[in-house]
Amino acid sequence: MARALLRVQQKREEAMNWVKAITFDFWGTLVDVDTSGALGMAKVLAKVGLQDLDPRELYFRWDAATVRRYRSDSWRPYVEWSALGLKDVLGPLGVAQPEPGWPALAELLVSTMTSEAKPHPEVPNVIAALKKRLPLMPITNMDTRLFELNPFRPAFDLALTAEEVGAFKPSAFIFSAAIERLGVEPSSILHVSLAQFADLEGAMPLGMKVAWINRGREELGPFTPKPMFEFPDLSGLGALFE
Repeated sequence: MARALLRVQQKREEAMNWVKAITFDFWGTLVDVDTSGALGMAKVLAKVGLQDLDPRELYFRWDAATVRRYRSDSWRPYVEWSALGLKDVLGPLGVAQPEPGWPALAELLVSTMTSEAKPHPEVPNVIAALKKRLPLMPITNMDTRLFELNPFRPAFDLALTAEEVGAFKPSAFIFSAAIERLGVEPSSILHVSLAQFADLEGAMPLGMKVAWINRGREELGPFTPKPMFEFPDLSGLGALFE
């Protein structure tokens, strides 16, 4: 039995020898940004007198509005797009703000969302184990200063933000910059994410391989290429390298 288990382990290690580095989406994939985002939205709603509304539901609406905004034009800081997303969501509810008001509300929301986001339960152990074997690097659309607020950020020696590149995922610019920073062939990088449009569709055309962390049990989009791996959480990724 011991020899059989050893052979299985050796085959698994041989099968994964092609991986020379792992990159990650950070928000949602590694940390629970939805809970902290709802907390941030609750603070915003209290500021504008709408505390009776559901902060989680409005957080999801704001997130979608912000993504639509930042995909509509060239790069500018995430928090600026967030202010426009807030205006898109709260304006129709009767919220009016002087021009500096929307950026201040966005700063409150996003700084709470980033600083309060905690790792999903399985994540710290998986990252600690992988870190002993391979270079690990988050790639995030978040502004650098806001990314640095997160308590789990120091778990990584390397990171790349959209602000450093001047481009948001799924742009090829940010993934190309990640490949260059790692100094590894794209076919030897495993990118790990739950985001279909931003990460699966951004990384694979450059030759990176992808592990999809499908926490929401979603269906793969009709135009999204099939990832190499699919797991319900990060434990599946850890098992590949145990």
